Amino acid sequence: MPKPQKYRDVIEVVKANGWVFLRQGKGSHEIWGLPDESQAHSIPHHQEVSAGVVGGLMKKLREVPRNW
Repeated sequence: MPKPQKYRDVIEVVKANGWVFLRQGKGSHEIWGLPDESQAHSIPHHQEVSAGVVGGLMKKLREVPRNW
C-alpha cells in the first residue's frame, strides 16, 4: 500500500524516470509524462501528494523508491 509523499519527492522521482512537465492542468494540478506524451499523469501541486496518486504513478514508472 503506497503512502502519501511530499510533492518535491514525487517530482524528483518522475524526473529520474525521464518524465518532464508537459502542461498545466486544472487548478493546482500539473500534467507530467514522457516527452513523446505516450504516458502522462496528473499530479496535484500541493505539499503532500495523496496515496492514490502515488499508487497510480507506481504503475506507470519504471523505478520507484522502496519507501513508497
